[in-house]
Amino acid sequence: MTELDDILVSGEFAAFREAYAPAVHPAGTTAVRDTVRRRRRRTAVVAAAAVVLAVAIPVGANAALHRPDPPPGPAQTATPTPSETTTSPTPPPPAPSTASPTPAAPNGRISRSQLLAARIDLPAWRPGQVCKAGPTRIADTYRQEGDVLLEDLAYGDVDGDGAVETVALLRCLIFQSGPSQVVVLDRDAAGRIVVLGQVTRSEAPGPQWLLAVQVTSRGTVRVEMADIGPGGGWSLDWSQRQWRGYRWTDKGFTQVDGPSSFGPNKHLVDLTVTAGDVAWGAKEADGTRTGTITVTVRNLSQVPADLVELHLRMQVGTTADGGDWSACQGGPPPKGPIICRFGPLGPGATRTFRFGLRNSNTASGTGIAEVTPIGTEADPLMDPVQENDEERYTYR
Repeated sequence: MTELDDILVSGEFAAFREAYAPAVHPAGTTAVRDTVRRRRRRTAVVAAAAVVLAVAIPVGANAALHRPDPPPGPAQTATPTPSETTTSPTPPPPAPSTASPTPAAPNGRISRSQLLAARIDLPAWRPGQVCKAGPTRIADTYRQEGDVLLEDLAYGDVDGDGAVETVALLRCLIFQSGPSQVVVLDRDAAGRIVVLGQVTRSEAPGPQWLLAVQVTSRGTVRVEMADIGPGGGWSLDWSQRQWRGYRWTDKGFTQVDGPSSFGPNKHLVDLTVTAGDVAWGAKEADGTRTGTITVTVRNLSQVPADLVELHLRMQVGTTADGGDWSACQGGPPPKGPIICRFGPLGPGATRTFRFGLRNSNTASGTGIAEVTPIGTEADPLMDPVQENDEERYTYR
């Protein structure tokens, strides 16, 4: 028997004695025999149990030593005991950003009353006018020449900054006429009204008149304009009108849609006249003298003049006498103004006349040949270039 077996058997006997020795009392011979037999059987059972344990323990240990490694798999993380659990440190709160947020664009919506109460640093007007650029007080009504009136207002995001700007149509009045311009107004960071830029202005020869403004949803500034401004007998009903669109860039406003020029206005012609001097002949028996004047009329425009009036302004006592007066409407004029009406005179056309004259006044002097287009109330015809509408001549 091995040492391990001795230890197990001895332990069993020690436990047995502790449990049963106090209860054992001496008995007779029969009792002794019975006791001996029971002990022998118990000993055999204990010995058998010891043998089983002696065999099982080495076999289990050997199996543990020769057990194959487990197949590879995901690594298993041991769960720490409560005393071993580690707590990750809480990260510190993020540091506040040092970048300043982009400030919102100022509100550029300026009411009519606010605009009338401010002084606006205006861009230049059309050259040659009494109206001046620079700080200007906008007026509500016309009081004196050079007053700048607010004609129209519109609102919209013109420069794409997300805020509304103000579009103003301004006119510098000179009696019933005067130059006009369209400007876009905004506010600076301090809330002051400033001019973002000039959209457009009236020009010579055109457009001479700006009428209205609009702002589209895309920020295009639309301006209605006319080729001819009112005044001097001219009505806006005779003017050509058109809309032009402008967009803001970093360098100013640029036209992006609409026509860029006006065609010929059917109510406008440009006539010019030249006249030669008159040399009177010898005095006749009745005391009068005769002479001839050569007059040339040209149509410099692209519009036909259906009827033209030529007026010779001379000394009293001069009448029409022979020559080309028969080409005039109604023939030679009777006594009175020396007038010849003729037509039509097409675009670029020229007409030359040699008119005979008779003069009962022997004095020498200076006359004027003047040409004027003739229209009707329903179809007016005017000549805006008056510098070439007359010519001076002499007679002697």
